[in-house]
Amino acid sequence: MQDFNAASFLEKLNLRATRPRLAIARILFADGHNRHVTAEWLAEEVSRRGDPMALATIYNTLHCLADAGALRVVRGTGADNIVFDTYTHPHHHFLDERTGELTDIPENALTLTGLPDAPDGRAIAGYDIIVRVR
Repeated sequence: MQDFNAASFLEKLNLRATRPRLAIARILFADGHNRHVTAEWLAEEVSRRGDPMALATIYNTLHCLADAGALRVVRGTGADNIVFDTYTHPHHHFLDERTGELTDIPENALTLTGLPDAPDGRAIAGYDIIVRVR
């Protein structure tokens, strides 16, 4: 993905190409690698690249990208931070309890035989499995 065009990427998501969105899209998607990031890590990275922005702006941009389907939100890592995953297809994670690092579990490496019934009045929207390792 050497010719990544952040403006076109955002346009395909029906998002305006604002300065924060362009900067964050370049960091997250230009090299084509899947990654797990926190807003705090991203704040350091945009600052390191000479484009500092408020943490609230970064959170808003990440949630906007997630709402548009470009990121997956991973909760339940035990950390205070929400982790944003650039790989949006259904998959699960290993969580290193010592470092807090998330690693993707290959899609076919885990099988479930079924899901419980949702509580009354609710529907299952999805599920995430986090396998903790040391």
